[in-house]
Amino acid sequence: MRASSLFVVSTLVWGVFACGVSNPESRPAEREIASRGVVIPPAPESPDPVYSPFLLRLDPEQPFGLISFKDVGMSLAPSERELVYESLAEGLAMALREDAAPMSSTVHHDHEIADPANHVHCEGRHIYVDLWSEAEGWGYSLWSGCGEDDQFAHRAVRVNRDDRLASLDPLAADIASTLRDAVRTNCFTRHC
Repeated sequence: MRASSLFVVSTLVWGVFACGVSNPESRPAEREIASRGVVIPPAPESPDPVYSPFLLRLDPEQPFGLISFKDVGMSLAPSERELVYESLAEGLAMALREDAAPMSSTVHHDHEIADPANHVHCEGRHIYVDLWSEAEGWGYSLWSGCGEDDQFAHRAVRVNRDDRLASLDPLAADIASTLRDAVRTNCFTRHC
């Protein structure tokens, strides 16, 4: 009898966590997200985010010099993470160049940036990209710092993820478009 009671209790606890119960003050309000476009729910929270070792370095004349990526729920097998992260970084670098006012960037591999201990403070001129799986594609948010007001984009990109690598091109293009808009308007916070 004790084993079945333990199973019921652990199932209930797991069910509560699976439903996304969290501190409501730590998540952005849907109205604030809606002011930027399509209303989508806040990003899923991952207890163990994975930091990509691939990052972009941009020219000094840009308002930001570094773009890094954090997987907060992409649902990738450990064996495919490196290829997906590198492909996304390369795709974003290419997408940033494909515009009338191109942003030049280079992709770098740095194992140190993959260590969560290296993300305990926020650097200036740094864009943080959080990534996750959506029911019909990918989701991402863009951050210029560590505070809730530093989130300046929260979007979903509809795409078929059956071919993981091909599905990254529309994601990279959308991120590049959002970054270009932020540069054009000089808006890198939630309220501007």
